[in-house]
Amino acid sequence: MRSLQITAHFTNAAVQSKLSESRNTASHSRWQIVYLIQVGNMHSAELIAPLVNLSVHSIYKIVERYNIDGASALVYKEKGGRRRFLLTIEEETVLFSSLENLASKGLIKTAHDIRKVIEEKVGQAVSDDYLWDLLHRNGWKKKMPRPHHPKRSLEDQADFKKNFPKIWSPLQ
Repeated sequence: MRSLQITAHFTNAAVQSKLSESRNTASHSRWQIVYLIQVGNMHSAELIAPLVNLSVHSIYKIVERYNIDGASALVYKEKGGRRRFLLTIEEETVLFSSLENLASKGLIKTAHDIRKVIEEKVGQAVSDDYLWDLLHRNGWKKKMPRPHHPKRSLEDQADFKKNFPKIWSPLQ
């Protein structure tokens, strides 16, 4: 069984204050590991792992990073967000304000027209998925008239509306 050793980057009181200041569970668990080793004199990853609900391997990696980098190794980076994007949020709002002006003049009628404007702005081809996500993110919706049958008869429809029985009774 390996023994965990911590480089004393902080005093015991500083470690305890960092532990109480931690806001999310990941950073709290990491400061707990340092606290248990430095203040609690627990030098076994097998004993610490169930207390902080992490694997033994994770305990070793966290301690190793802490010994090298100090407190910056215990900062937990949140997941999610826009990591790969073609336009920033500000650029998107400016683009869509100009699209609203074009649409009010009747120059944009379909998503194909919007795609041309976006591809000119971005400088590359964009996928359908990116285009629809972009429209959704900026509050635009797909609106179009309801489809109709090419062989429909407006006279027959009007006649059906006039002669439809007011009371319906099931067949006996």
